[in-house]
Amino acid sequence: MSHDRSLVLARDVAIQARAQAQSDFYRLFWMGEEDLQKANFELLLEKHGTQDWAFTVEEDPELAAYWRSLAQLPGGMLGAAVWQHYQNHSFTTSGELGGANAALAHHDWLHVLGGYNVDVIGEVENAAFGAGSSSVPGSTLWFLGAMAMFEGGLFDSVVAGCQPHQISAAGSPERVAHALRRVTQCKQDLLAIDYFSVADQPLVDLQEAWGIKD
Repeated sequence: MSHDRSLVLARDVAIQARAQAQSDFYRLFWMGEEDLQKANFELLLEKHGTQDWAFTVEEDPELAAYWRSLAQLPGGMLGAAVWQHYQNHSFTTSGELGGANAALAHHDWLHVLGGYNVDVIGEVENAAFGAGSSSVPGSTLWFLGAMAMFEGGLFDSVVAGCQPHQISAAGSPERVAHALRRVTQCKQDLLAIDYFSVADQPLVDLQEAWGIKD
């Protein structure tokens, strides 16, 4: 009986630690930094819980209008490619209820620039790619957190939950290592950009200018 009680206590401690680790990660990495810049973020977090770190929990018509405007850009432009990325994956537009919030949507531009999938390993590749380019506070923690979530299973992703041992699966370490090597050629901090300011520029031109190569 004492063993059973000790196990219950250990589980409770572990669960609490996981929850705290998740909270600390989202508060301290770069997307969390962007979230916390919103004037009413803390109130929304208290009202809606952890989903507020990643998703639009209350509509933002101005942000949604910005994203819908990308649909009007000519093919080949960065913004048009990002809009098509959203359509291909049936993503709800940022600013609309249930869509990515502004911080999470920021990382979708990197998915398009780097050509990374939206599966688990694609997210780790994208984190390696973005973090390796950047000196923004919390950028390195993005990659370390992705490793902790998707290999160690130390805490949950708000978006994808807990999926441990993904990075050590066959073929995955090579993909992540390639992303880390690839970003050494990058000349641009990929997190320190208002991408709407360059949305009307050709994707291939930006990739070339910024040193983003296969």
